[in-house]
Amino acid sequence: MMINNRLFCLITVLFIGLFVFSHTDSYGSDGHISYSLDEILEKVEAANSRLKTMDADVKYSRVITLLDSEEVSLGYLQYKKPKKLNLNFFPPRNEINIIDGTYIWIYHLNEKQVEKYKTTGDMDTPQGMDIFSLGYEYSTDKARKDYDITLLDDIETEEEALYHIELTPKDTFDSEYDRILLWVREGLWLPVQYQMFESDGEIINTVELSNIQINPDIPDKTFVLDIPDDVEVLEPFK
Repeated sequence: MMINNRLFCLITVLFIGLFVFSHTDSYGSDGHISYSLDEILEKVEAANSRLKTMDADVKYSRVITLLDSEEVSLGYLQYKKPKKLNLNFFPPRNEINIIDGTYIWIYHLNEKQVEKYKTTGDMDTPQGMDIFSLGYEYSTDKARKDYDITLLDDIETEEEALYHIELTPKDTFDSEYDRILLWVREGLWLPVQYQMFESDGEIINTVELSNIQINPDIPDKTFVLDIPDDVEVLEPFK
């Protein structure tokens, strides 16, 4: 049984915000510092350069407006440079997703099946898995080449601000998403929420990160999938 892996593809796009992103501060009337887009992207890139590991709680929702349906999944993720990710979703989804740097493993515990994919090579990568390269390897220059990047607004609170940024793929770049929205948290200078739009906005994928921990100790064994003997391994593109 070929099981839909789109959710994992979407989660990997989270890390686009860690890599896609001249300094004069200006102040709003309430004393809040207003940054330009270039300044925000510079700060995001600097935060990413200091990032070695991360863990966070995840909430993912997928809304299909025509069907008036919404799927919500809760879980947590652990990330380690370079290119290692462990993403777990609680029941009822009950799924473990691992990127070990060479392979992508999608373990459906209820079905006792694992999908296995290579992380490189267009012929060996399932649809949407090119997001993995996008998320982990993009430089600011490459992001600007492929996307029009716009600062929409900033949302101020008593404690912090969220900078709302839009990425729209250029005509020369083939993307499965019509646009991507992200919210960068001041101080952390990393995205804490994403929205990815498909099918002219009829499908909306939202990812929210919370309880974010930067540079915790995460052993390499975290990114090794322990597969029980009674679990079937599928390699759809082999």
